[in-house]
Amino acid sequence: MARAHSRIESALADLEREGTLSAAQRAAVGERLARALREGRGFDVTAIVASFGALLVAAGLLYLIGYNWEALPKAAKLALVFGIWIALHGAGFALAEKPGTHPRVGRALTLLGVLSFGGAIGLVAQIYHLSAHYPNAILVWWALSVPVVLVTRSRAILVAVMAIGILWVAWCTGVWTEDRPRDDERLWMANFTLVGVAVAAAFQALAALAAGGSQERLEPVLRSPVLVLASAAPFVLAFHEPWNHGRERTPGRDLVPVVVAVVCAAILLGLANWRRGFRAARDGWILIGVALLLGLGVLAAPGAVPILGNVVLFGGALALVALGVRESRPNLATWGMFLFAAGVVARYFEYLWDKLEGAYAFLATGSLFLVAAFLFENRRRALAARTKGASP
Repeated sequence: MARAHSRIESALADLEREGTLSAAQRAAVGERLARALREGRGFDVTAIVASFGALLVAAGLLYLIGYNWEALPKAAKLALVFGIWIALHGAGFALAEKPGTHPRVGRALTLLGVLSFGGAIGLVAQIYHLSAHYPNAILVWWALSVPVVLVTRSRAILVAVMAIGILWVAWCTGVWTEDRPRDDERLWMANFTLVGVAVAAAFQALAALAAGGSQERLEPVLRSPVLVLASAAPFVLAFHEPWNHGRERTPGRDLVPVVVAVVCAAILLGLANWRRGFRAARDGWILIGVALLLGLGVLAAPGAVPILGNVVLFGGALALVALGVRESRPNLATWGMFLFAAGVVARYFEYLWDKLEGAYAFLATGSLFLVAAFLFENRRRALAARTKGASP
């Protein structure tokens, strides 16, 4: 916070020297921005306290209900389950929107209402002895929670809804893979990692759609898991051991989850392209291309998948560094350097660890980490200096 305040003061001083702001205007703007920074810091603390309070109250209610659960009739169980759920959303809306006197507490209650809906679905299934092979309940939970995000525009609620969506996608992928006659390690690796790349492209598209609109404050949250999800596929597929057990081709029907995820992501990217232009959706299209490239490798040449994974891993890491430097985005370049270092360490353990013994292994590993840290820090300092020099 102190660093951000210092940068703001420096920028305001530059504007005053250039004549854009008068001394009085600079003082007024500085005071307003400082107040906004203080309020932002207080918001986090208040939201955390409110969230913990809501969770503890919910835990107490669940304890009381669970203790007397067997003695309650079905009608009373349903009334309790949905009554608490409706009450949480009602109280959250009243506190956050109308009259909106305590927005942080209201958002915490609404978040608790979103999370409790999953429990309500599970309890209804338990009451009526319902079951489903596929995780359709998670899909219903996610789909009915999305409107809450659009109405509240709450980042905390968006994080919860994104987590529910990722859980549903992962569960569906796991169920599909488990049901395949050809169930092996390579099939699990390919499906989960490539579906992750497609999900990353979908989040990129949603972030592009949110930018510049009424949901703009949600854009950073939507972009936050993109790099992690997109990096998992080349990093995991670059390990050679699983692909050495057999070189037979993978039937296309075994990658149906990947195809479905890519198609859904492409639809969202097409919509983002139409609304915001190709530049806004560019990174998502690159991710779709990576998923297709790796997927074709899995289908056509399983033995070459580790080579392809390493090319994408290290090429992508260098591309992220170059893009971060060119566009003055240190976080992007930092992730690229971290990904490159992680790839080097992974290849070291994969190919050289068994050839070393005892102290030599520890000495070599420690030296590798120290060299990587030294190079990493040098690169970060150079990038920070270049970014500072490029700023007005």
